[in-house]
Amino acid sequence: MGAFLLAPFAASAVTVAELQAQAQALLAQVAALQAQYGGNTAGNVTYGTGNASLCPQLGRSVYRGISGPDVLRLQKFLAGDPGIYPEAILSGYFGVNTERAVQRWQTKYHIIAAGPGYGVAGPRTAAAMAILCSTGSYNGVSGPATQKPVSGFISVSPISGEAPLTVNVTATVNTANSCTGAIYTLEYGDGSAPQQIPVSARNCEQLNQTYPHVYQYGGTYQVRLSAGTHSTTATVTVSGAPKPPPPVYTSGLPSETFSASPNSGPAPLTVTFTGTVNSNDAGFCLGGCASALDFGDGTMASVDLPATVGGWLNYTATHIYKQSGGYKATLYQGGAGSAQPKVGSVTIIVDTGTNPATYTYSAPVISTSTSNALALSVEFDLPSACTGYLLSWGDGSTDAVQNDSGTSGCTQARAVKTLSHTYAAGGNYTVTLRRGPTLARVDAVPVALIAPASAYIYSSPTPSASATAPLTVNLEFDLPSSCTGYRLSWGDGPADSMQNDGGTGCAQTPVVKTLAHTYAATGTYTMVLKRGPTLTRKDDVSLTIYQ
Repeated sequence: MGAFLLAPFAASAVTVAELQAQAQALLAQVAALQAQYGGNTAGNVTYGTGNASLCPQLGRSVYRGISGPDVLRLQKFLAGDPGIYPEAILSGYFGVNTERAVQRWQTKYHIIAAGPGYGVAGPRTAAAMAILCSTGSYNGVSGPATQKPVSGFISVSPISGEAPLTVNVTATVNTANSCTGAIYTLEYGDGSAPQQIPVSARNCEQLNQTYPHVYQYGGTYQVRLSAGTHSTTATVTVSGAPKPPPPVYTSGLPSETFSASPNSGPAPLTVTFTGTVNSNDAGFCLGGCASALDFGDGTMASVDLPATVGGWLNYTATHIYKQSGGYKATLYQGGAGSAQPKVGSVTIIVDTGTNPATYTYSAPVISTSTSNALALSVEFDLPSACTGYLLSWGDGSTDAVQNDSGTSGCTQARAVKTLSHTYAAGGNYTVTLRRGPTLARVDAVPVALIAPASAYIYSSPTPSASATAPLTVNLEFDLPSSCTGYRLSWGDGPADSMQNDGGTGCAQTPVVKTLAHTYAATGTYTMVLKRGPTLTRKDDVSLTIYQ
């Protein structure tokens, strides 16, 4: 088999036309090499890991800010060499990590080390990558060594049931005991966000993790675990109403509304619900569907939706509340009830009179905010607007108080109060409401608020003091919850300490972790701690071990 010389790019090429001409010349050489070695196409050559799919086959210049399937192919190609792209994030978006990986690749294979084009996968870099895929080397530099194949399996329990169905997916990864690292992707098959399962480059053991997931609608779903060319699946069958198709949005339609009149009075109380619905409703279907109206007392009705795209209807529904008490009536978008978004909710107070001495109080109604996970409102009734109350939020903040004014000075008619409060942190609280002339009516309602992980303020990790070797060092750091993911590199080579993020599947209260490690030799080490659902919080801690 004859030799074929790959000419390097000329250092004097400074214009776009010259660079394009050189790129075309290199691509022609790639084609000749492919013919010489049996007519392989770029899709069949091997690079590093032996996985032909890693060759990026770029058809345009890609750079920071670009996204697309070609960027994803480039990221897979770069991730084949842990020294080039240690983060191995396969997002399809060309961000700062991808840019740095391209720069490392260009430097390693003597493409460019500074100036215009540094960090850009343009024609020159794309041609060099194609040559590396075909020959296994470029400019005298060999590609990365072959890695062990990725492998793993999943188990799902239960595999069938009624919607909404909660399943536990147990993923076992790195069963080939590879020490080179990989990122596995767990997909639930219902369009929800996939779960990424990272395996660090120095972890040679298999990992096992269980992820809970809820299927809200009926259907047959394929749960898939994949990494590279490896893929394994399991089937989950959920009975119940299928997920409705998304509505065809029409701008300019009247907004959907929901109101009630009257919203309080003695039993039996006749309440009329009115409002507007339109074809943008999540439950809309051609030909006519209906939305569910839950009266809050165990009975329901239907509200017809328009039958055509761009339509809207005014509706009226009447209901009689026969028993005293507080009721929350809700109109949902579509007929699936609580599985669908809400058009709106109203509170109906039904009682037997307004004499404070004989008044029958309803339990307070607590609602959480859709825009702030730490905000809630309490709605409650009083015999009159002058009746005293004391509301404690349970977090040590100032109580909401109204002194009782007796039966003179205001009308003795039922009144409804709504008070709002925003908590400083997530946790379990008890909202206590006292009402009446002597505050004799007491209601205590427990509430659990989960603060979003994105709002958590991390503290800097705290290590033990420096000392002589060998030294066992304790590193103390905080997390938003015991399920929050972290990865700690000790800086001296052994495997990282890590925990995969478990989402909100545990109590969302801050915890403090303390991890220990023994340094055998003297020197200065840098511990790198990453925390959070996507490991975005990063802290570097330096430590010196003396002789």
